[in-house]
Amino acid sequence: MANENSYIRQEINSRQMSQFQIQTVFVCTLINMLDGFDVLVMSFAAASVSSEWALTPYQLGILLSSGLFGMALGSISLGALADKLGRRKLVNICLIIVTSGMFASAYSQSEQQLLAFRFVTGLGIGGMLATLTTLVSEYSSESSRGLCIGFLQSGYPLGALLGGIASVYLIDSFGWRSLFIFGGSLSLAILPFVFWKLPESIDFLLFRGNLADKSRIQQILTKLRIDPTKFLATTGGKEKEAGWSMVFSGGFRANTLYLWTCYFLLMFSFYFVVSWTPKLLVDAGLTTGQGISAGVYLQAGGLVGALSLGLLGYKFRVPLLTSVFFSCGIAAMLFYGLVELSLVSLMIMAAIMGFFLIGAMIGLYTIAPSVYPATVRVFGVGLAIGIGRVGAIVAPLAGGIILDSGYSTDQIFVIFSVPLILAALAVYKIKLQSVFE
Repeated sequence: MANENSYIRQEINSRQMSQFQIQTVFVCTLINMLDGFDVLVMSFAAASVSSEWALTPYQLGILLSSGLFGMALGSISLGALADKLGRRKLVNICLIIVTSGMFASAYSQSEQQLLAFRFVTGLGIGGMLATLTTLVSEYSSESSRGLCIGFLQSGYPLGALLGGIASVYLIDSFGWRSLFIFGGSLSLAILPFVFWKLPESIDFLLFRGNLADKSRIQQILTKLRIDPTKFLATTGGKEKEAGWSMVFSGGFRANTLYLWTCYFLLMFSFYFVVSWTPKLLVDAGLTTGQGISAGVYLQAGGLVGALSLGLLGYKFRVPLLTSVFFSCGIAAMLFYGLVELSLVSLMIMAAIMGFFLIGAMIGLYTIAPSVYPATVRVFGVGLAIGIGRVGAIVAPLAGGIILDSGYSTDQIFVIFSVPLILAALAVYKIKLQSVFE
């Protein structure tokens, strides 16, 4: 039984990707684009919300962290339902949750209401993100897997970039609530398309071993251009035997710790930058639109950085390349915080920060699947991403606390650049092996 399913996995890994597989990657990337805007919409609205409700930096930090906390909890609690409900069904449920949370946020009448609705939105986003990477990995051939994962993750900064551009107009013309209505409307519009085009995970169907799924498996195999007669609808179920013991076994323990360190520290520094930069610039005398524009330039630089790392990865070792991106990100943050810059220079430096920080993030997403064998790959990568989200949750709140303590903008950028030094050292130490089967 297991041999038949191994045959299917081998066929997917070795064949050129079909139009059906490319379409699946595209649908997942489109969802990730929406998530890029939905996650960062609070940072675009931060200055206006803070002004309307007279929030302290600490209170605003809690608001900025609430959605990220929901993401972390959603990836654990809702993501765990994928094995029972199916990944396709989970993505659709989570998309409905996100849509509802965005619309509800638009009509919040207090800080507490907005905090609750941002948490709900984060739950849905976390549940989706825990599934999209797995779906793309499963439907990608071995030679294209890294490129497809990079394409998927590039959707995040692209969505934030396009959403940020729209936010500059929306917030000036209609106020901060319009940002959430805009995001909710996009999610609502995409729901029918996702329901129609997103396939179920073939690995899930095979693992479940339900004879009622036989026709669905045959349809998917036909679209994959694989002979549907050469499979059995059950598996040996070995993938779930491995867990913490395998991730921390001798050959993987060091890589696991290095990977966790990189994810936590990068997300900690990155989410401070994306959450607080627009607000700090407004406090420094820029208009709300100019503050949001800096966030847009940061995401635009990140999109170019993600594509650049993917291309450079063909010539250089990805851990070394990612370490270089980390180091350059440190220099960019220090320059941004310590040097007096004109408006144009601020925007250029924001783009440079995004180029290196988001480029480094794509490097980690490329490295992580190559650290573990197939039996624990999703489990190991999921744990690493979860650790990173803890850093993302803590960062906005920590920024608010530090600002409340009286530190200046230049000092806080220095403080949040320090973790990247350790991350650069950790990623350089990761040793990759040929673990894809």
